[in-house]
Amino acid sequence: MVLETIINRPTTPLLLLTHFRGVIDKYDSLLVNTLAQHRRVILADYAGVGLITGAVASSVRQSAADMLAFLSLIGEREVDVLGFSFGGTVAQLMALNADPAGKAKVRKLILAGTSSSMGEGVRRSPNTDVFEVAAAKEVTIETFKRLFFLGNAEGTAAAEQWWARIHERSAATGCEEGSFERLKGLDIPVLVMNGHDDYMTPTVNSWVIQQRLPNAELLIYPNSGHGAIFQYASYFAPHALAFLSS
Repeated sequence: MVLETIINRPTTPLLLLTHFRGVIDKYDSLLVNTLAQHRRVILADYAGVGLITGAVASSVRQSAADMLAFLSLIGEREVDVLGFSFGGTVAQLMALNADPAGKAKVRKLILAGTSSSMGEGVRRSPNTDVFEVAAAKEVTIETFKRLFFLGNAEGTAAAEQWWARIHERSAATGCEEGSFERLKGLDIPVLVMNGHDDYMTPTVNSWVIQQRLPNAELLIYPNSGHGAIFQYASYFAPHALAFLSS
């Protein structure tokens, strides 16, 4: 499914890419609506996912190529990209592999709760159940409480509020080519963010990405995990908008 908010503002559109097994309905309406008040927002599912036809990509590189092809098909020559979790790995390769001769080009990048390909300093999650939980046949709120939010009172409340928001809206309506070694050559502005204790993608990886990029800044939100982008939606949106408009 593809959803685009259209507003009469001459800004570079912002493409939002979601997490592993995610569809656009998993993006928090509070975050999306706040961003859309100030710029044109494009949300798109990956090929073969949700209501989108086609074959599911077998690599992150292919997912990035699919998204670049999609942008070209809808006539977008330049975009900003906000990639969350798996979407952040796709966003990196979109920026690195965009055709400088003219298809879609990435102007600015926001990487939320993500990592690069493996390299010096990049860590795998010490939580051995991550893949089992993430790949479970049935995905429930308990899945996201475990993976996206801290297991304290604040994390539980944030998970339940986010879950209620995405269902409120619904009721109404392996890399072949790694990014790590190439990040130093990505000279576009990048904003990296995460929660302070990411269960899926160790928070230190966000620092590693920021250190390798020549023009990047880092935001770490307190008392939060992988889903900090949703837990702190009302704080993150102004940060993202300030970065994109600077």
